[in-house]
Amino acid sequence: MESVPARAQQVPSLQDLLARCALHDRAAFLALYEATAANLNGVALRILKKQHWAEEVLQEAFIKIWHHAGSYQPGRGAPMTWMINIVRNQALDLRRRADFRAEQNAAPVDDSLAGLTADPEHETAVSAELAALRRCLQQLADDQRACVLLVHHEGYTPIEVARRKRLPLGTVKTWVRRGLMRVRECMQV
Repeated sequence: MESVPARAQQVPSLQDLLARCALHDRAAFLALYEATAANLNGVALRILKKQHWAEEVLQEAFIKIWHHAGSYQPGRGAPMTWMINIVRNQALDLRRRADFRAEQNAAPVDDSLAGLTADPEHETAVSAELAALRRCLQQLADDQRACVLLVHHEGYTPIEVARRKRLPLGTVKTWVRRGLMRVRECMQV
């Protein structure tokens, strides 16, 4: 029997890596980190605007990913989406802290990560997922899409969006909840 060259062996999927992390496989965790850290750092950086805060969030998020990998359910969404939500929630928690608010106005976004790239296969998968997400978001009404993006991309709270858009809080919450349900359904197709 002829052995398969190392390059021809299939790279484990993020779903497989998460399943192995649930079994406390440190090698899988390292592979998961290497495959996703740059993108997840970008999510945190977009919300927090400072690299040192993004790094803090990324560290805390990966601790949560390690401890909660067994709770990932493939039927509820893509692994990257699950991890992005963890990072996003960590970033929003940090934004609410007083020490973050005190430093929030200091410097602009740190562009030091602009030259980092992940492997081409991973980039292709992420690009396809983002294209599908854009397509699904386009199905929402303009105002609803704006509210969803302000809450889930920019990190604003529904109260902040309601004030900013001069809309009732209940309307914003409903638009965001229903918009997310529609996007989730669209992404599963």
